[in-house]
Amino acid sequence: MEVRNIFKNGLVMSAAIWLAACSSSSDNPDFSVDCNDCAVITGVSADYASSTIDFAETSMMFSSQGGFAAQDYSDMRAVTYGDHFYRINRGSLSSIAKYSFADGVNPIWEFSVGADTNPYDVVFASETKAYVLLWESNEILVIDPSVASNADEADFIDEAASIDLTAYDEGLGATAAAGIIDGSNLYVLLEGLDSTYAPQTSRLIKIDTSTDTVTQALDLTVKNAGDMDLYGTNIYVAGKGRYASMNRPVELTGGIEKIDISGMTMTSTLLVDDDDVNVGAQIMEVEIASASKGYLTRYNAWGDLDVITFDAGTGLVSNAPLTDYSSIDARTIEIDNANQLWVGIADFAAPRIDVVSTSTDLLEGTVNLLNNPAAIRFADTTN
Repeated sequence: MEVRNIFKNGLVMSAAIWLAACSSSSDNPDFSVDCNDCAVITGVSADYASSTIDFAETSMMFSSQGGFAAQDYSDMRAVTYGDHFYRINRGSLSSIAKYSFADGVNPIWEFSVGADTNPYDVVFASETKAYVLLWESNEILVIDPSVASNADEADFIDEAASIDLTAYDEGLGATAAAGIIDGSNLYVLLEGLDSTYAPQTSRLIKIDTSTDTVTQALDLTVKNAGDMDLYGTNIYVAGKGRYASMNRPVELTGGIEKIDISGMTMTSTLLVDDDDVNVGAQIMEVEIASASKGYLTRYNAWGDLDVITFDAGTGLVSNAPLTDYSSIDARTIEIDNANQLWVGIADFAAPRIDVVSTSTDLLEGTVNLLNNPAAIRFADTTN
């Protein structure tokens, strides 16, 4: 697969100008990323024709650099670990590329992870071991992300260590959507859709990272679970239920489920019902700021979402969205290492991320972008 130099990619020329501002000279452009505890942002063009990876400081002026790892493909997510970031091409491309913060344009390597396996996430155990969650496959791949170049493809995937999820296939594959490592355990969220994309049983599976074996699979109450957040010894899972179609109304079978992972066996409680009087719509994402405060995004219609607080202990949902965060196109929310809430807002004229204090729910600053933010991760680098 060709990975084009950003300055040759006409579809993202405006991003090239943004990047060039960081260059030391026109003859010797500087493709490095100034990242120390920075935000790593998946940017998707408004017409869904292209994508970039962008970066922003998490304090002070929230200054940004953009246009890295550009390509004419939009079904992509960026993740980060150590001094590197990764571009995950989902869908038909189904590949992963690794970049250094020292050179955000030219990949160290890029490998396929199988035809149409649809990789959704990469979860890192260490510099030499990571897990690739495949949405349309019945296995989790174990990879060595430290391989030096494309010449080391034979050492990239540990075929013998792949984790079989066939037992949890509801008809579309395991639909592994998200993962978290806590201690020696990997927790993987399975959406549980059948071949018609109808929600069946969502699950949270627990994997021992020392043996790469599944030790527990917990059937969830919420349907179509696609997002989760770890706080303390609890994982909070957001389930979307079933989308409406032309001949079927929305099915409010989702919500937020709280899973206690402190014991040998996981246990769960339905914390927020999406049919609650203060919700009454699908819940897309969840983030936890403290033992008593969380945030959810409520989906009213395409491009019309609200950001709402709830009590992470009792499940009580606020009766109104945050001020200025009602009926906006909130594509993603994420809490950073300083406990600030980042709200990714898609907007044709002004795509941006608002950084909000979780203490006051007031705006701390704004990251202005060229592309709509689809996902946000936070790096902890030595740069």
